[in-house]
Amino acid sequence: MATPIETEKTSPFELPRSMGMPLATSVVVSNVIGVGIFTTSGVLARDLRDPRVLIGVWLVGGVLALAGALCYAELGARFPRAGGEYAYLREAYGPLPSFLSGWASLFAGFSAPIAAASVGFTEYLSFYFPTLSTQGAGAPGRGFLLPGHFVAALVIVGLSSVHYRRVKVGGPVHVGLTSFKVGVIAAFVLCGFLFGKGNLAHFAPVIPVSKWPDLASATAAGLILVMFSYSGWNAAAYIGGEIRDPLRNLPRSLFFGTVTVVVLYLAMNALYIYAVPLQDMASVIRIAELASLNLFGINVAPLLNLAFMGTILGSISAMIIAGPRVYYAMAQDGVFPAAIASVHPRFGTPANAIVLQAIWSVILAFAGDFRELISFSGVVLILFAALTVGSLYFVRKRNAGQRGTYSAWGYPWTMLLFLAVSLWILMISLVTSFRQHPYKSLVGLGVVAAGIPFFYYWKRKSTDS
Repeated sequence: MATPIETEKTSPFELPRSMGMPLATSVVVSNVIGVGIFTTSGVLARDLRDPRVLIGVWLVGGVLALAGALCYAELGARFPRAGGEYAYLREAYGPLPSFLSGWASLFAGFSAPIAAASVGFTEYLSFYFPTLSTQGAGAPGRGFLLPGHFVAALVIVGLSSVHYRRVKVGGPVHVGLTSFKVGVIAAFVLCGFLFGKGNLAHFAPVIPVSKWPDLASATAAGLILVMFSYSGWNAAAYIGGEIRDPLRNLPRSLFFGTVTVVVLYLAMNALYIYAVPLQDMASVIRIAELASLNLFGINVAPLLNLAFMGTILGSISAMIIAGPRVYYAMAQDGVFPAAIASVHPRFGTPANAIVLQAIWSVILAFAGDFRELISFSGVVLILFAALTVGSLYFVRKRNAGQRGTYSAWGYPWTMLLFLAVSLWILMISLVTSFRQHPYKSLVGLGVVAAGIPFFYYWKRKSTDS
């Protein structure tokens, strides 16, 4: 029988359970919804060429994300601890694989996207203040320490400072950013369909169903982009050690957060098609701006940029909340510097872990050229997500006969579906990457392998002490 979970921390190394379901759900929503939904569909339209296929790819991606979320929900209910997949992999496979997932989270999973999103925020801000643009950094006449880099660093430091303080301080800020993000998308969709000058004829079939097999490779590549746009559906798992009543709230936050994103993504893509013929969408990156222009007949770029900036801030905020909980859990287990396991005596947050992530993110933001790391980290993150979903089988087998308080809906089919598609995506990604950049294709795995000696060093140091 499970013991009651305390709501207050009992030592300097325990995080208080102070997060409710609204905050946990908002972490999921904000982690997923970034600029991808505002840019990806134009690229997909170029290759898929049929509105049914375009909507179908986004729907399949949503189903896969939901399947993964359901599996994570059971793992989170069984092990309601900080660290998410780090904690689950430790239970299933042991300390080394779990450490490597946490190591990848620091260097590829959270810090690099935080840096990229902060630079992206600065780029949108440069619409109003052109001197803040960092495009062409390093080119002749351009430097690496540009004003835009300092603004990106201030964004990181500012949001990290907010979440350094009590959850009661940072939580409402994050919920507010998420509400703004969801509200903007919902208003855009509703106004577009109710008052916009779109055309339902844009949904007419273009390619006969009998010819869909010819789109197999394009669909595979499109699904990879879509799954990257859905990444972050597991965010609530990282804060499992701070969610109140986690056996109830953690599964619900994963489910409702993921479903919310799927609905918003499908609605946005339907609006794009309603506003713009598919052939005109092809290769358009700023698809949301083009859709607005067609729907309302005015250039709403200034307003859209504000919406994008709010969306990006919400994403950065979510990653700043989730990431440090992983490093904190690693330090608690003695495989990371002990200071990272410290909880702020006044604020009750993993303060040192937040500072560590902020420092590394700022360094990456100033470095400027970290797009390759993010690109190849995607393969690593999918790999660890697949390993985590697969760990549910071993956890259930090890605890056979013990009934948990929550069971994943659709198990084992949800697990098998997620694993099969993830392995397919990994193979496609690795093969494509190796063909285009043979020496770069193993960068992501190299980042992971670099953590092995550090694992043994910190583990031995912890044992000796």
